[in-house]
Amino acid sequence: MTRIALPRFRARRLALIAMALSLGSAFPAFAQYAILPEGMAIPLQTREDISSKSARTGDEVELAVAKPVTIGGVVVLPAGTSAVGEVTRARDNGLLGRSGKLDIRVDRLKVGQLDIPVRGQRNAKGKSGTLGSVGAGIVFLPLAILVRGKDVKLPAGTVFDVYVDQEVHIPTTTPAIMPEAAPPAQSPASPIRSVDPNEALTQ
Repeated sequence: MTRIALPRFRARRLALIAMALSLGSAFPAFAQYAILPEGMAIPLQTREDISSKSARTGDEVELAVAKPVTIGGVVVLPAGTSAVGEVTRARDNGLLGRSGKLDIRVDRLKVGQLDIPVRGQRNAKGKSGTLGSVGAGIVFLPLAILVRGKDVKLPAGTVFDVYVDQEVHIPTTTPAIMPEAAPPAQSPASPIRSVDPNEALTQ
């Protein structure tokens, strides 16, 4: 009885699939770089309420990038990227109508393991208290002592800009394009021969 041969193109097809898989692993994603130029503005926002009444000089302030920062249509700093600020001056309101003051300095952003140096400061001042028109000041002095200025309050979500302090290269990952595999060549199937049992007996 004649053995029936399998079509050869199946074996070739399996070999091409294995080759395509190996090429995919040989072409991993490669790194590109986006450049943040010096002086570029980056919008930040506060993540929590801050008040000159409770803040102290040296306190850290949690901040975040307010909206995505793009270079050439590519997002390099997503919204929510962490930033750290520091309270450099915090003064409660006082008597005689003195207003509160609050200064926050930002010197870096954090992108993964990369620190981006920035410069910027948010200065805020409360409103001073007032007595209106004061005639003879010495007469109304006791009343003036009872007047207090306003505390500074920065609610969560307060937006302000900082600026890139020096040019920074940020790595961005872009998947490599795998070369398209050529279609498998179609080989003609081996002819299948049927054998007549009567013919086999006469041979």
